[in-house]
Amino acid sequence: MTSKLKAELVGETQVRMIRHFASSPERVFRAHFEPALVKQWMLGPPGWSMPVCEIAPAVGAPIHIEWEKDTGGERFGVTGAVRELDPPHRSVHTELFGFPGATESVVETWYIRDGTGTRLEMVITYTSKEARDAAMSSGMTDGMDASYARIDALAFA
Repeated sequence: MTSKLKAELVGETQVRMIRHFASSPERVFRAHFEPALVKQWMLGPPGWSMPVCEIAPAVGAPIHIEWEKDTGGERFGVTGAVRELDPPHRSVHTELFGFPGATESVVETWYIRDGTGTRLEMVITYTSKEARDAAMSSGMTDGMDASYARIDALAFA
């Protein structure tokens, strides 16, 4: 499968992710903030599930997501908070992955109408170049690409 996610380094501490979706900005925004939808797509590569998903489209809302490998044993999570919202155009939230030495990052996402679909642009700002480089070398973009491939197939109620 060819990656549809474009990742580029910006300055010393940022990475920009760009991807096009066939779905409207309203649907792509909902997919990022409704737990029932998030649990359907944000799974990374095959073989993972999401037993914990707490997120809401409200400024100040906490974020708590946990992934678990289907074969058992491996589990990790992320916490954060929603900082800014302009549905369905823009969101800003923090993320702190539960890995030793991890630092909090700030994620700003734009959901831009592009014809009948959406151009998603995300800028992740890390606390240092080292933190950004560690995230980029972790396989993060592969997991994001696999997850994003599921959004257009979501069943919206």
